[in-house]
Amino acid sequence: MTFLWLELVACLRMRGRLIISRFAVLTGLSPKTLRYYDEIGLLRPADVDDLNSYRYYSVTQIDRAVRIRRWRELGLPLEEIRDLIEHPARVRDVLSRHERRLGTEIEERQRALSVLRTYLQEDPMNYRTEQIPARQTLSIRTRLHPPHYEVIPEAMGELMTHVKARGYLVDRPSFFVHDNDDQGEGSLLEVCVPVVGNVEGDGRIEVRTFEGGRAFIGRFVGPYDKTGAAYYTVVEEALRRELTITGVTAEFHVKGFSDTPNPEEYETDIAFFLEEGGEDG
Repeated sequence: MTFLWLELVACLRMRGRLIISRFAVLTGLSPKTLRYYDEIGLLRPADVDDLNSYRYYSVTQIDRAVRIRRWRELGLPLEEIRDLIEHPARVRDVLSRHERRLGTEIEERQRALSVLRTYLQEDPMNYRTEQIPARQTLSIRTRLHPPHYEVIPEAMGELMTHVKARGYLVDRPSFFVHDNDDQGEGSLLEVCVPVVGNVEGDGRIEVRTFEGGRAFIGRFVGPYDKTGAAYYTVVEEALRRELTITGVTAEFHVKGFSDTPNPEEYETDIAFFLEEGGEDG
């Protein structure tokens, strides 16, 4: 009679319980992971057999286990998952913070991928040292405050509208120069459209002479919003060749939206101006 009673109690205890291997199949968490989550107190089994130390999980724990797995698949750290379990009201704040973190990581990975693809090209950026000639330009000087790069296309659009309205002859390519000596807030840019003949400015549009100079140049092929990584690549190559750069840079738009509808085919020369008397690499 005692034996039958003990067997009945055991059956009742087993109802709704799952051995670790079965619980793993139902939740998508491996037994090894479940043991680790038990060790750190994130997901403890509902019962542990005193005789053989077998772990048993309740069917009511499946929901929590699946949520943990999904959060881990999103890349959430375990401590943040613990916070979500202990404070469900914080879910939106935690997930929003993680979304911002993922966005930053993706941008960093994309920059790294762009640099890697450049390195893998047979002739990565058509590197050369050239004497860039002086030229007459219509220009707008403006300040750049990253990541607000819209000042560049805005200035270029204003210049081209002025050029077309006056019928001036453009001597391509258009370009912009970073002024390295300026001490003001942000980065001082001079956005330039080379022009031929007698021209006049208007408002903030000035007639100025771009002095040119000797520069180390790399040609980047791709959309404008990917040129940032190209700067790092060109300066690294200049330093590898033991060239002495001044820090002044220019970006020449050799092939752009007026030449092709495909941004992947844009061609941009990234120029780092060199100290006078420096040797070629």
